[in-house]
Amino acid sequence: MNKKKLVLSHMINFLFERRFSSLMSVIVIITVLSLSQGCATLTQDATLTGEFNNEDSVKTPPLPVYYDFDDISVPPELKLDKKRSFIYESRKTRSGVLVFRGRIDVASLASFFKENMPHDGWVFINCYKYKDYILNFQKDGKSCLISLHDKLLNTIVEIRVGAFHEDIEEPE
Repeated sequence: MNKKKLVLSHMINFLFERRFSSLMSVIVIITVLSLSQGCATLTQDATLTGEFNNEDSVKTPPLPVYYDFDDISVPPELKLDKKRSFIYESRKTRSGVLVFRGRIDVASLASFFKENMPHDGWVFINCYKYKDYILNFQKDGKSCLISLHDKLLNTIVEIRVGAFHEDIEEPE
């Protein structure tokens, strides 16, 4: 029996012999399992690849990802929520809403979009910020509104793209 399983077995026996509450026992077991698995994987991967002392093996961060709009990139840590997203496409235009979920700080997400949108030809218009962020961009007859919402368990990103008309009709 390997060392980790032996330690885990002793911990389980100790918890049940001491009559800890079952909820507390489950919490301790889950914590021990998650910590031991993560450390073992890290040590094993680093040992196999020799990355502990090799400065040449610095990994570059993953590249941004493009979804239905080929001129709007998102961080790879965000996952597309297909149930809340929709795209309208015709011969001349594509518009819609893409909704993403992940766990990224909203201020760093705002910086990501402010830095990357100009690379794809978008012009920054304005930003509302603090708990939630709203960023506005324009490009070639289109507008893009990006909303960043910091929720309890994750961050919600909504990207809305539509036609932009410079002539606004005055109400009569």
